[in-house]
Amino acid sequence: MRNEGVVLTALLLGAAGCVEGWIPSSRPAAIFSHPTIKSSADQATNEGTAARDETRTSSRSSRRGFFNSITVSSAAAVAATITTPFPSDSAVAAPLPTGLNLVQPNSLTGKMIVITGGTTGLGLESAKALAKGGATVVITARTDAKGKAAVETVLTYLKERGIRNVNVSYVQLDLDDLDNVKSFPQRFMAKYGSDQKIDVLMNNAGVMAIPDRQLTKDGYERTFQSNHLGHFALTAKVMPLLREQGARVINVSSLAYQFAGKGLDLSNLNREKEYSPWGSYGASKLENILFTQELQRRADANGLNLIATSLHPGAVNTDLARNMMGGEEEWYKKKETGPTNLLENVLQSTINKALLTPERGAATQVYLAITSDEEKGRFYSDLKPQKLPAFATDESAAKALWTQSEILSGVQFSLDKKQ
Repeated sequence: MRNEGVVLTALLLGAAGCVEGWIPSSRPAAIFSHPTIKSSADQATNEGTAARDETRTSSRSSRRGFFNSITVSSAAAVAATITTPFPSDSAVAAPLPTGLNLVQPNSLTGKMIVITGGTTGLGLESAKALAKGGATVVITARTDAKGKAAVETVLTYLKERGIRNVNVSYVQLDLDDLDNVKSFPQRFMAKYGSDQKIDVLMNNAGVMAIPDRQLTKDGYERTFQSNHLGHFALTAKVMPLLREQGARVINVSSLAYQFAGKGLDLSNLNREKEYSPWGSYGASKLENILFTQELQRRADANGLNLIATSLHPGAVNTDLARNMMGGEEEWYKKKETGPTNLLENVLQSTINKALLTPERGAATQVYLAITSDEEKGRFYSDLKPQKLPAFATDESAAKALWTQSEILSGVQFSLDKKQ
C-alpha cells in the first residue's frame, strides 16, 4: 500500500527546500536528514504543536504565509503520526493500470453512475473511464459552468477515440449547502425521471488541508462537511433511487486516515476545540471509512443487496492540493502560468515526481465500480482490500458517528425496506 503520509511529508519538506534526491527507507523517520528536523517522534510532535499554536496567533497572515511558516514542523508532525512503513524500492508493486484501461467498451451499457466532484481530477478521470464502458454518467458540479466544461471534456475524450456515448451529463450539487444536498434527488429526477435507478454512487468530491478553519453556510467546518457530512446526507437522500439489486456506494477516502491515529474524536467533529489542516483532513478520511462500514452493516441487517466500499486512491496529483497554494483562485492561476519562484518550483517538481497521475489514481475507484469480486465494507488500495488498524474498524465509533451525522445534517438515514 502506498504511504500517502510519507509522500505528503516529502512535499512539505521539498517545499521548504529540505529534500533533494531523498530516498525513502523502510521507516518514515529516516527521511529526516535536514539539520533542523529531528527523527524523534516526541520532537516532531512538539514541533507540530508549536506550529499549530503559532498559526492560531497569526490568523491574519496570508494563506501562503501560513503554508511557508508551518512547512518544516508540519512535515515532522505528519511523519510522526504515520504507522505504516513506506516500502523500499524493491517492495513497491508494479505501476497501477489507468482507470481507462480497466474498462472495456460497451461493458457498462445500461448502468447509471453518479460521481460527485466529477469536474476535475479523480472524478473526471473516473467519468471518462466509465463513459468509455457505455454507462450513463452523471457528474455533479457546484456550478453550471464547471458541469458543462466537464461534460464537454468527457465527450471530447470519447469522440477522439471513436467511442459513441452521448449519455454524459451533470446535475448541480453543493456539498457545503445541506439544503442543496437534500434537494439533489429532485434535480436528478427532473432530468432522468422518477423511475431511473442508480447503479453506482461514487462519493468522490472533497477538500484537503484548508489552512484555516472555515465554516459552511450551515455552520460546519468545511472539511468535515465537504468530505463526510455532505456525502452522508446525499447518500441518505438517494437511497430510494439506488437499484435494489447490487447497487454500489463507493467512498473515496485516503491513507491520511492515519493522521487520526488516536481514533475518532466525537467531541471535536466540527473542530471547535482544535483545528489543524491535516488533522481535520485525516479525521474526515477516517469518517469516510467508518461510514462505509456502518452503511454495510445496516444494509446487511435490513436484507439489502448493497455493496459499500471505501478506498485510498494513492497520492495523486490533482486539484485537491489547491488549498496548499493559496486556495482555488491562486491554484488555477498557477496551473495557467506555472511556478514563479524557487518555493513553487521545488513544490511543483516534487509533486510531479512523487505523485500518481489522476489517470492511474482513479484505477481503484473505477475498479470498484465495475468488478464483481469486491468484498463488502472493505477498504481498498491498489485494487486490493487492505487490513485496517483497530481505531479504523471501531464499530461503536462508527455507530456514534452515524447518529451524530443524522443530528447534524437533519437527515434520518433509514435503510428499512418497509419505509
